[in-house]
Amino acid sequence: MRVIYELDTARGEYKMELLRDLAFNEINNSDLAMQYADELISLARKLGSNRYLYRGYLHKGNSQINQGNLAVALDAYQNALNAAKADGYTLGEASALMYFAIAYVIAGEPDRAGEFFEKSIEIFKDPKSLAEPSGKVSLGTILYNAGEFYMDLGELEKAQGLLEEAGEIFEEIGDRLRQSFVLGTQGIIYAKSGDFRKAEANVIQAIEELEVTQNYAAIADFQTSLAQVYRDMEEYDRAHAWATRAVEHALRLGLKEQISQSSLVLAELDSVQGNFREAYAHLNVHMQYKDSMDVASIDMTRLEREKAELETLRANNELELRSLQQKRERAALWAIGVTALLLFVLFFGSYRRYKYTKRTNQIISEERDRSESLLLNILPKQTAQELKKMGKVKAQRFESVTVLFTDFRNFTTYAEVMDPEHLVQSIDYYFSYFDSLMDKYGLEKIKTVGDAYMCAGGLPYPTEDHALRVVAAAREILEFVEANKGREDQGQVRFDIRIGINSGPVVAGVVGTKKFAYDIWGDTVNIASRMESASEVGRINVAEGTYRLIKDTYECEYRGSIAVKNRGELDMYYVNGVKPGRQPVMHPDQVTQESGSGE
Repeated sequence: MRVIYELDTARGEYKMELLRDLAFNEINNSDLAMQYADELISLARKLGSNRYLYRGYLHKGNSQINQGNLAVALDAYQNALNAAKADGYTLGEASALMYFAIAYVIAGEPDRAGEFFEKSIEIFKDPKSLAEPSGKVSLGTILYNAGEFYMDLGELEKAQGLLEEAGEIFEEIGDRLRQSFVLGTQGIIYAKSGDFRKAEANVIQAIEELEVTQNYAAIADFQTSLAQVYRDMEEYDRAHAWATRAVEHALRLGLKEQISQSSLVLAELDSVQGNFREAYAHLNVHMQYKDSMDVASIDMTRLEREKAELETLRANNELELRSLQQKRERAALWAIGVTALLLFVLFFGSYRRYKYTKRTNQIISEERDRSESLLLNILPKQTAQELKKMGKVKAQRFESVTVLFTDFRNFTTYAEVMDPEHLVQSIDYYFSYFDSLMDKYGLEKIKTVGDAYMCAGGLPYPTEDHALRVVAAAREILEFVEANKGREDQGQVRFDIRIGINSGPVVAGVVGTKKFAYDIWGDTVNIASRMESASEVGRINVAEGTYRLIKDTYECEYRGSIAVKNRGELDMYYVNGVKPGRQPVMHPDQVTQESGSGE
């Protein structure tokens, strides 16, 4: 993406989307993320896009949070909130309020944080927000974050209620990863409440789910968190067992951050229990891995100074150990305990801030993925890539393509008397099946207009057997329509269908600047439409261009000619079936594989 940015060829909305992605991907380089966010803000203001203005300010706030500039971050979030309101983007309003809450958590102002969490949740629960594609997952995420916040405040009952709500949402949408996070956090609450059996059962279940989704870092995080809870409750044996599991798991997978955190917990536990040699060893591991991590919020010069001081303290205490004097042993033990506590306080704030920021940035990542998916839903992959790279799509000529049109008989009559909702459900029932045939035979759906369905074979990736593929799909469409005539679903109607097909050259490209549409043009398309209107119910009517490509495979019946503007008389044929011993088209799996080979 940075290469595309440096080429400076992107324009308009594509340029804004590029800057948004760059700002997100540079989350670990706050200065560079700020540069992209500021450029996005400037361009969005120039183009009058409140949606991208909101996104730019949101990224700016996140960058400032990472740099510890809370006042600047809060100002950016306020601007993001204003832009979202101006755009009527309720999901954006709720997200901005959520980031306000997280900023106040980091600032150590729990009352303000709680106020903004409540406001955010209220908007996320609004039906307009829930109707957005990411509405439910966003609501579940804010409920989870708020649950963690109230758990840290000690309001365990309220935290449990919020987490239960989040868990129900994630279960409803089938999000196993987030369900496992809810389970694990509920386990921590059970531990804080003294219900160790439920605590361990929940955490173990969460770990099993996290193993399925391969989120190994979170496994060590939950093991370490449970150990910390048991440590605070002076259940030292339980705490030591879980912290040891966390270290072993993190070492096995090379998870530096988790090794550092769990080693620090073990150092504290060993110091409290009098195992000061082990405490020094665990502190050394903690410092070693903490020093190796590239985390922007840590002051490395200060860390090196504290490490040197710790080395000096360790050398002095080892001399004291050699004296075997009980009094000095006890003094060394207290020294280690205080050192561990100070180190814990020093790094806890940075770690929690990093953890909150990482979790909430998942919302941004998911929104970007949804935009990518939406673009691929309306454009062929090759075309979508060209649009993202160049900011426009060059029209392309295809010398040999097969175009298909379908039309339902008496649709207009039904439309005049039927309930619109039931009519749309009926059309969707058929068109959804037609869409599945596009994937099966490697065809490209072009568009639907009312009850008409249009598709093509041989583009955007040229194939030699495009006519055979389209005819094979057409025959399955007829079979599906015929098979469903006897079905009576409540409120829906069953149709008869006509199909027309033609083959020849077309020009393909993208039209529009706001709502992109991939379309094809040329006489080939017009003749295919004429073939459909001249067809009969339950028949496939093909023009002579298609007939020449399929006549060796299919039995075709000549049915006369039709006058076509600027082309004179054109012969028409009905497709009756496959000739004995001929294979109409390769196996569907091979079709799908070949159609993707040009990507």
